[in-house]
Amino acid sequence: MKYIFLSMLLCFASGVIGQGGGEKYVSPEVAKKDHGQFLKGSFYIFGETRENPLRWNDSLKVSWLDKDFTKNAFELQARPGEYFVYQIGVWAVKKDLQKVTIKFSDLKSKDGKTISSKQISCFNAGGTDYLGKTFTKKINIQNGKVQALWIGVDLAGVATGIYDGTAEILVNDKKEVLKIRLGVEGKEVENHGYDEGKGLSRMNWLNSTVGIDDEITKGYQPISRKDKTLHILGRTFVIGNDGLPSEITSFFSSSNQNISEKGEPITGGPFRFVIEKENGDIIKLVPGPVKFVTEKRGNITWQVKSSSPECQLTCTGSLEYDGFAGYQMALKALKPLRIKDIRLEVPVAKEKSTYMMGLNREGGLRPESWKWQWDTTKNQDAVWLGAVNGGLRLKLKAENYKLPLVNIYYKFEPLRLPPSWGNENKGGVNMDEKGNAVVVNAYSGSREMATGSVLNYDFELLITPFKSVSNEKKYGDRYFHGGGTNALSKIGKAEKAGANIINIHHAEDIYPFINYPYLDENTAELKTLVDKAHGQNKRLKLYYTTRELTKNIPEFQPFYSLDGEVLFPGPGNASRTEALHPKGPNEWLVKNLREKYVPAWYNPVSEGKFKGSFDLSVITTPNSRLNNFYIAGLDWMVKNLKIDGIYIDDAGLDRFTLQRARKVIDRNRPEGRIDLHSWNHYNAWAGFASCLNLYMDLMPYLDLVWIGEARDYDRAPDHWLVEVSGLPFGLPGQMLEGGGNPWRGMVYGITNRAGWAGNTPDELWKFWDEYGFKEKDLIGYWDKTCPVTTNNQYIKASVFKGKTESIVAIANWDKEAQSTSVVIDWAALGYNASKCTISMPFVKDFQDEQPLQSLSSVNVPGGKGYMIVVKENK
Repeated sequence: MKYIFLSMLLCFASGVIGQGGGEKYVSPEVAKKDHGQFLKGSFYIFGETRENPLRWNDSLKVSWLDKDFTKNAFELQARPGEYFVYQIGVWAVKKDLQKVTIKFSDLKSKDGKTISSKQISCFNAGGTDYLGKTFTKKINIQNGKVQALWIGVDLAGVATGIYDGTAEILVNDKKEVLKIRLGVEGKEVENHGYDEGKGLSRMNWLNSTVGIDDEITKGYQPISRKDKTLHILGRTFVIGNDGLPSEITSFFSSSNQNISEKGEPITGGPFRFVIEKENGDIIKLVPGPVKFVTEKRGNITWQVKSSSPECQLTCTGSLEYDGFAGYQMALKALKPLRIKDIRLEVPVAKEKSTYMMGLNREGGLRPESWKWQWDTTKNQDAVWLGAVNGGLRLKLKAENYKLPLVNIYYKFEPLRLPPSWGNENKGGVNMDEKGNAVVVNAYSGSREMATGSVLNYDFELLITPFKSVSNEKKYGDRYFHGGGTNALSKIGKAEKAGANIINIHHAEDIYPFINYPYLDENTAELKTLVDKAHGQNKRLKLYYTTRELTKNIPEFQPFYSLDGEVLFPGPGNASRTEALHPKGPNEWLVKNLREKYVPAWYNPVSEGKFKGSFDLSVITTPNSRLNNFYIAGLDWMVKNLKIDGIYIDDAGLDRFTLQRARKVIDRNRPEGRIDLHSWNHYNAWAGFASCLNLYMDLMPYLDLVWIGEARDYDRAPDHWLVEVSGLPFGLPGQMLEGGGNPWRGMVYGITNRAGWAGNTPDELWKFWDEYGFKEKDLIGYWDKTCPVTTNNQYIKASVFKGKTESIVAIANWDKEAQSTSVVIDWAALGYNASKCTISMPFVKDFQDEQPLQSLSSVNVPGGKGYMIVVKENK
């Protein structure tokens, strides 16, 4: 490495930067000295084709300096119908350039044909954000640096011909004009050119609005309103006079198998927003009317303005069909105020706050009281309290909120302390039992407010569960994942394992580079793989997320030119990550990017046509236009490759983008699936975050959670229930680390997946089929009406109940063997005890067949368990 740095230093010293694609590059100093005849102003512009992306911002290609682009037209060739891109380079010759703007003329042919300037745009100057809203960006260029401006021209419907026009670069009152001559010739391009990545037409995906509409996703129902009561799937939400929730109710059954007619309250009373003055007086806010601002199939928004002589509170709330509620609470001081505390009090019914996750506590049973204060070294800003069939997650935020980075990259973009709730680290959360409720007291502490000042006490709610558990997915979807890097061989391996869904990871011979499955060189093979899987009645899904992105893509340099919008602008060559890059970034990144990046996944490719290549990636910026690119790419894959969904490995995605992904999959592949995997984030590297709390807002759009990497399956049953099983959120779960513990997993009706660990769950899958688990209702040990109990604290029992046949799953959470009585409440089970038989059938690698005369004394080996068949003989 030291010799590479030495050679680079020698090149810089001479002013000759090096060769790139056969072209000679020079430093800005040499450019000024040897090519100064064109340098009349504070900046210099030049044109460049899409085939030669500007690579470095601190050097110039000699060919750019040999031609006066303001006098001689920059000639380009395109084909009809394509989305065509090219570059304009801007070199800040003498000083920093602030607020650079670009203006395009119409392009006109001699015979009167026109390409409107409305069809031309600059990606660096703005576009359409991930929410579908148009925006503009400031373009600033540091003195001496070279900036690539990427230009897109929509040639849909444009006739062949030669078109002339201009692009003006303006800085304050100075401008330079680039003459453009665009030849449009040849056969019309299909699908705007998106089918071939090397043409860079996919740059237009950055502004895609695919999936942005008012339709609701499959499996949910439109939101409805009667007065101030809102109805969504399995839940009701009552708006109080102040705009805050006054009552939230769940209608889900105890194990989320069904939706009942009778509801159970999640809240233990109305929410209260309290403003306490320094002298202890509570400011009495008088609410105005509840005004409904928007009412759509997918969401309803309302607003209430409450006032007093001292202040005004504008409460804007919204509820969406999936159970997400967002609140913007703007508190304005009408006179100087000395505040003792401003807080939100959230009472949760005690029966719906059995478990807790978040605010520096891992998922499991809730303690009687809990205290937490803001600390942005930890990725903690939310808490979930719940039972299996009803709960609330509260997330605190303000106007400065930005989605943090996740996993080992958290320190590069941590949470931002909200000015309101955080209040210079005075704020926090206390939780205590009060009567029949657990009150979450989100306080912010003492402060002063000047007249006219505004504080934003925003928060989000997620009302769990999001949906009832699908038995078809829970017991019918069998995953094959892993099993080497030869993708084609996995169809046969999946067949042998009894799997019907195949997940293809990146770092495969057929999919070598992370998060870019649609590389020109491998899409044909991927399509063949998908077709072969479908021919064997198997669905095929691809690893696809946004947290990091490989450098081996056509759009990498254009993305980097967007100045941190898409690729995260980290410390660059100074970056260090403990797990992957403790000694610094890879030499390619050091040489070619140098600044504004964070190194991420890397992997040498050892098989297939890409053998000898090196996958090297960088971290991406959350909630950028990359989300649009991601969705448009997914749309292209489900339509062209016919993939059956995606596998997400840790997410840099927000809920709105995943909602879009769900729509794209459901509309094109109705039996498609999305599953989420995450490494255990509860450590210093990742900011002590509980994964399911971190990603809870994505869960309405998932089919399964695979939260198992670095999990300890000797943890207590309450931890299993909250952080592994998926049940409290209406989702199936799966185990991962070391294959999990199949006996304990069966208490929740979950297994691992084939291909990843040695203990393939095929025998359990066969057992599920033989005993009709899809038609059975799970009644878990957590349900007070569970018809089967044990008299040993280490042994848990759940029942998979059928009309005349039920399966009792018991498991030992102790390391040593334990004896227990398995007690069946026959009336609760609905069976006639005198007509019932009990048996313990053989299940390979799980249990031997054993004669059972009674269940009064069952010996369960340490860490293991049994499945007992109870059958009523008619």
